[in-house]
Amino acid sequence: MTDAEIRAYLADPSHAPPCSILLGFEMLDFSADQGWAEMAFTPKPSVQGGFVAAMLDDAMGLAGSIAVRFEKVVPTLRLNVVFVNPTPVERLIARGDVVRMGKNTTQLSGWLKREDGTLLATGTASAAVRPFPRENRLRSGA
Repeated sequence: MTDAEIRAYLADPSHAPPCSILLGFEMLDFSADQGWAEMAFTPKPSVQGGFVAAMLDDAMGLAGSIAVRFEKVVPTLRLNVVFVNPTPVERLIARGDVVRMGKNTTQLSGWLKREDGTLLATGTASAAVRPFPRENRLRSGA
């Protein structure tokens, strides 16, 4: 997929997992060539540790899939989260980075911040590298 095709794919809410919708996902920017993605989340009434972990997991996993231009998905095998500050219920910014993309596994890192730059949490993950589900590629026209 080209960058323009990735942007169009991510702009279509039907491609977002229900958990991302619940977290108030909004794509901000990415670089497939550099292996990173930034997004915003606007969570609903409360934010507990599981939601923070889910936001980091979404950011890191999306960065991995973008880095391979959605030819592959990167389901999480292991996720580590460090909670640095309490997470408020407001618009939050997350970033995921590909540390290393291998043939079968990838290493990812990420952070979650307030819009003022206050660090809320960091994460690392190991993920499998698997073919992108064919039915999703066909539905998107990719």
